[in-house]
Amino acid sequence: MEFLRRRLGLIFRALVSILLVALLVRKIDWGRLWGILRTVNMELLVVGGSFFLPVLLIVAWRWRMLLAVHGVRMRFTRIFELTMIGQFFSAFLLGTTGGDVVKIFYVARAVPKHKAAVSFTVVVDRIIGMVALLLFGVALSSTQLRLFLSTPETKFYTGLFYLFALGGVAVSVLACAGPLCLRSPTFRSLLSRIPFVHHGAPLIAAYEKSARALGTNTLALLVSLPSHVCSALIGYCVIRAMHIPVPVVAFGAILAMVNMLIALPISISGFGVREWLFGTFLGLLHIDWDHAIAFSLTNFAINLLWSAAGGPFYFLFRHETHTPPPNPAEVEPIFSER
Repeated sequence: MEFLRRRLGLIFRALVSILLVALLVRKIDWGRLWGILRTVNMELLVVGGSFFLPVLLIVAWRWRMLLAVHGVRMRFTRIFELTMIGQFFSAFLLGTTGGDVVKIFYVARAVPKHKAAVSFTVVVDRIIGMVALLLFGVALSSTQLRLFLSTPETKFYTGLFYLFALGGVAVSVLACAGPLCLRSPTFRSLLSRIPFVHHGAPLIAAYEKSARALGTNTLALLVSLPSHVCSALIGYCVIRAMHIPVPVVAFGAILAMVNMLIALPISISGFGVREWLFGTFLGLLHIDWDHAIAFSLTNFAINLLWSAAGGPFYFLFRHETHTPPPNPAEVEPIFSER
């Protein structure tokens, strides 16, 4: 019984994925799907796949900015290594945050005296990336609302996406207001009465320092937008490789909304949910289910190939369980006592 209780969430996500995949199996003409995949323009796929590199470089640069808030100076190449390792594990661990857990593990090893601060930057990095995706999706989809609200199913999914957007705005405002609350002696007195709160003191300090860095956070948010543009270009090249013309703005909005909605923890790594959402939304652009599923699988395959490219970074990465630990000259935490 204890085994089932601990794994109830995983079992639920697995059932959702299995159910949706089973529905898709009945919905798809597999012979036609294979025919679509065989006729794709490989040159366009290569061009599309090349846009994934700027995404990874931007993500690594953004994380470097957030680490600098806490006085941590790392070489960009080292941060890119950790980003590629996280990308590798995000594809091969259950859930979409498995790579973040691995990044936290290794960056905490690299800066062992300040584990809480550097670990917290991984969480902040993830949140900023998601807020940027929400803003990007809202900017594009707001011009296409009549289309997205034209069927009951897409109306529901679009409403769910905008609910995410409102939640993202609310969380961002509260996060920025947090340091003001921490200045209050009354609030600090109440906080001190929470059992075991002293164990989380380093995390609270890391949060307070990150929240105060409004300029860096805003810049990180702006830097994130080009990465989502590159992700949209990957998808656009894939759909054009299948010889399907699509309206750019509506298609980009669909990509942003689907990428946000698959972050919901209701399936295993988005399997089934991703394909179902693409099939539903792309139907608005008069794209049939076979082409929609072919697009989803091809787009996911490009992501998987780049994730596999992170494998060598992991196996060659210098840490305690492989070759010697990182050179101290490469990891120089500089902390202010202010």
